[in-house]
Amino acid sequence: MINVMLDPLPDEWHGYEINTSFRIGIQVLLVQYDKELNEYEKSDALIWLLFDDREHPDGEELQECVEWFLNGWFHDKSGSSQDKRRLIDYDVDQWRIYADFRQIYGIDLSLDDMHWWMFNGLLWNMPHERSAFMQVIEIRRKKITSKMGREEKKAVQEAQQIYALDQPEVKKEYTEDEKGAIDEYDRMMAEIKAKKKAEKELGLG
Repeated sequence: MINVMLDPLPDEWHGYEINTSFRIGIQVLLVQYDKELNEYEKSDALIWLLFDDREHPDGEELQECVEWFLNGWFHDKSGSSQDKRRLIDYDVDQWRIYADFRQIYGIDLSLDDMHWWMFNGLLWNMPHERSAFMQVIEIRRKKITSKMGREEKKAVQEAQQIYALDQPEVKKEYTEDEKGAIDEYDRMMAEIKAKKKAEKELGLG
């Protein structure tokens, strides 16, 4: 486990060098939630963002790498009842996050840079009473219960409508034909990767 107070934050995964800027992390999440991109286009975008033209993993290994990059900073245990709703949108929430970092940390996110993990550590630990972003997160998380009065329920519902986010579609189960097409795509990408590596070693790339 990496300890930010003792260790340098990682810039590679299993030997693959990664772009670790918080701006890359934001773009990765925007790509993942982009409904106009298919899975192949998302994979290509993720590879371009995280690795530029460097060596990179493919297929399931790429997904493992992306998961590590996005969530490797988080060390608390997650229970079985973990809320699966989407709570943040970096387009919708941009000004709340930007203003909070300026006011709380004195960081200008339009100018300064930092590791994606450091950004998340600061973002999700902002003091609630001073953070407009964290107050909106609480509204999105809040559950309406039978113990609430009519006015409180109405207030919560209205606030949640104001700050509501589009939720990701439930991932469908692929047919055998679709799985075969995905495997074929992964095989082709592996061949292209191997060819580029061989050309580079021969000085042809």
